[in-house]
Amino acid sequence: MRLGNFSLLALGATTTSAFRDTSPFFLASTSEILSTSAQLKTAPSILEDLSTGLNGCPSDYYVIASQPGVHSTDFATRKSAPHLGAKMTGKDKSIRSKMIVNEVEGVLEAKYIQELLEKECGAESTVIDASSGTYPADFGAEPRIILIDLPVLPLGSERRHRLSDNDGLLFDIIERLPESKGYTILYVTSPREFENSNADFYQSDEDPIHMDLKRDYSAHGRQIPASSKTLFREYRLLTPGIFMGFLATLVFLIIMYVGLAALSSLEVPYAAFEKDTSASVQKKQQ
Repeated sequence: MRLGNFSLLALGATTTSAFRDTSPFFLASTSEILSTSAQLKTAPSILEDLSTGLNGCPSDYYVIASQPGVHSTDFATRKSAPHLGAKMTGKDKSIRSKMIVNEVEGVLEAKYIQELLEKECGAESTVIDASSGTYPADFGAEPRIILIDLPVLPLGSERRHRLSDNDGLLFDIIERLPESKGYTILYVTSPREFENSNADFYQSDEDPIHMDLKRDYSAHGRQIPASSKTLFREYRLLTPGIFMGFLATLVFLIIMYVGLAALSSLEVPYAAFEKDTSASVQKKQQ
């Protein structure tokens, strides 16, 4: 596969829509980290892989970007996240280790990765609220964890544009890191289905970026639980009346087939339809 023909999820492009309750995970590092890309992994298994790969603290800075409200299909085009794409597809020659998981089953919390790095490396954390648009120019001495909380992506035409803006903000922060220091990017996402489902839609005079964090996008992507799915809920074109009509037609065709088969199997000699004149001849002779 040609990584130059950018698709962040090219490893599993044919099945990116197979799981609606999953989202991708990306890792890119200027250090040598033991990592393996995969189509599908569970959140606990990824956390275990990170515990092994980041053991020994191979980098000076760890940038954890938390992007809620996305699916794998959001990263299927070249313009989705151009800076991240450059890191993941080999265009950035400083990247020595990469890891792409197309579908993460379960919720991979950025705070778990943060706690893991704090424990393993004794690193201090800097938390950045991306919706505020402000962050420090200097991130202090290494080792350092930089946790970036990106706003939830909106639905509609602004979705792709907002994802690209978040990508630009993330890599503006990375550009502020010392060039001589190594860094590791951990891009953690979660699907809309796992967002807070109790929030209500409302309007206010607040900044639109802040509103994105409060709106309930899960209502748009809510699905019928698997336990309550039935034949007629899953396929709306098939109503009970049409289904009963199909069954009645099937029974009628079976009866008609049996009847025609029975008629075609009858064998009657032609002599059966001729008049028997032997009996009348005998009477006349007597």
